[in-house]
Amino acid sequence: MSNDNQEEIALVEPRFVDSLDDCFFYHTMTLPQFGEVHAHWDLRGRFNEYIGGVNLEGKSVIDVGTATGFLSFEAEKTGAARVLSFDMAHASQQTFLPFIEKFATRDPEKHNLEVERWKNAYWLCHRLLGSKAEVFYGDIFNLPQELGPFDVAIIGSVLEHLNDQITALASISRLTRETIVVVTPLLESEDRIAHFEGSSDRPENDFTWWTYSAGIYREVFRMLGFEIKSISPGEYFYDYGQRFEKRYTIVANRVSEMP
Repeated sequence: MSNDNQEEIALVEPRFVDSLDDCFFYHTMTLPQFGEVHAHWDLRGRFNEYIGGVNLEGKSVIDVGTATGFLSFEAEKTGAARVLSFDMAHASQQTFLPFIEKFATRDPEKHNLEVERWKNAYWLCHRLLGSKAEVFYGDIFNLPQELGPFDVAIIGSVLEHLNDQITALASISRLTRETIVVVTPLLESEDRIAHFEGSSDRPENDFTWWTYSAGIYREVFRMLGFEIKSISPGEYFYDYGQRFEKRYTIVANRVSEMP
């Protein structure tokens, strides 16, 4: 990708972060200077399984919803030629379930301060791990095609937090020429059904929308010019809760030419 394109799509300049107090970690990390930093999910030693065994050596990779960046940094370690970490530009882009008691109190700017701490954790890890990953902040539903193309897109535990998974997948697919890896909860059914995860008596859980069936993903990927190669379950450690939770890795390969 040329420097002109990089300037046009405004890749993010690295920010210098040196304090854990300025950070919020989504991934448990082992870092020079700080050692083990605990967070929501501990995927250490499980990367290859998590991405369904997809070979990243020499590939260009986009990590969608990078959070702390664990998947980006592991992709680099396994030989990816180029890695781009993507996350939302501003917290106002996140859509929450519409609990009436939260309408008056939800403050996008206050929430964005939390999102910036997530980004700080990424940049602290980026520096300490000597990463060369590029970064772009934007809208998952409207990713600029100038970012890519990428050989592989990794979407780790992101789609269930979107009110519209299908539009997001379409946006990502337009940048992906070979393989899309989705890690998500899943209904083990070939019927095209979804489970609505919201509950009116649980306003604290306002960030998880839908669990889709294998049948929905299979049909949507066909619409986008992909075929599902494999669906594999795994138990991953939820560090904050000190328990394992089940997730599924979907690997879909392109079968039609990119538009």
